[in-house]
Amino acid sequence: MSQKIFKFILLIIILFPLIGFAATENNSDQEVIVYLFDDRLCPVCRDVKNFLEQIKDDYPQLELIIYPINDTSRLREIAEQYQVENYGIMAPTIFINDEFFQFNNFTSREQGMIIQAIEGEIVEKDCCKIKIPFLNIEVDITNWSLPVIAIILGSVDGFNVCSIGALILVLSIVMVLDSKKKIFFLGGIFILTAVIIYGTLVFLWGKLFEILVGQIEILRIIVGLAALAGGVYFFKEFYRFFKHGPTCKTSDSKLAQRATNKLKQAFQKPGQKIYFLAGSIMFFAAVITIVELPCSIGIPIAFAGILIENQVSLGLYIFYILIYLFFYMLIEIIVFTGAVLTKKIWFAGSKTITWITFIGAMVLFYLAFYYIIGF
Repeated sequence: MSQKIFKFILLIIILFPLIGFAATENNSDQEVIVYLFDDRLCPVCRDVKNFLEQIKDDYPQLELIIYPINDTSRLREIAEQYQVENYGIMAPTIFINDEFFQFNNFTSREQGMIIQAIEGEIVEKDCCKIKIPFLNIEVDITNWSLPVIAIILGSVDGFNVCSIGALILVLSIVMVLDSKKKIFFLGGIFILTAVIIYGTLVFLWGKLFEILVGQIEILRIIVGLAALAGGVYFFKEFYRFFKHGPTCKTSDSKLAQRATNKLKQAFQKPGQKIYFLAGSIMFFAAVITIVELPCSIGIPIAFAGILIENQVSLGLYIFYILIYLFFYMLIEIIVFTGAVLTKKIWFAGSKTITWITFIGAMVLFYLAFYYIIGF
């Protein structure tokens, strides 16, 4: 009896590795479905597809199913199937086993995440995120595409001769005051008023797109046309600046002239209270910001459309607009700070403004080509 038990145990010991191996083989043969939502304008999607094709020999159980990202009903259906609630309509969007990915870059790190998901491992996704204080949002530091767009477009938009000229006018008026605090306060009021009005308009344009435009392709055409209009305007301004030097055409506006005259009169009257002067500057800043709006309206409209197309959260939407506004006002902040500290007004030479205007035109033409034609 004991001999039979011994043989039975020996048989189990011999067969156990074989059973485990067979189970492993059987598990590796289980079909793994990869749902990929891609887009014709998405170079990252192309990289993901090429990578999945390359690893098919190593993972023959892989089945790739591709849908266009504008098939939002299918995206919603699969997201519900995978119990994913927080997702944006952006390409590429990938579902593998229990994992969900939306990539903005596709490096070796992202490739490793795909492999882990295919092999059924738990994927660590939060290693490259930083938290933005006060806004309570996280930003993936491996993706700086939207911040870079915000910096470039904001900087191009900021080299606005009319707005900078208005600031210089304000500074030349307030610098007759003896107090640096008053100069800082009144100049800061001008910048703050312009930022609030301009930022509110950018925010509302984007939200209007979100409400009125249901199709991604239509939104892209709007963004592309806005960028094209901005590019044409900036190129015409470059040509005008190149021939005659940078000048502001909106200074001929009757409304702008009226606001300028009222501002000068407010400071010419002796004994005016600081708050009355601040109110006059706020009115002047509001008028100038609105009057000059048609000059470069294509840039903020294109930027707002880009944010809406990327389906960013409300917190990130505000965060990217703040980046845009900071670089939009950066040259004015530099001029303002220099004037407060040194009581001298410094401004870039005409050639610098002329060629920055040309660069801005080229950036906008590129965006128009990208969104209308694609690669």
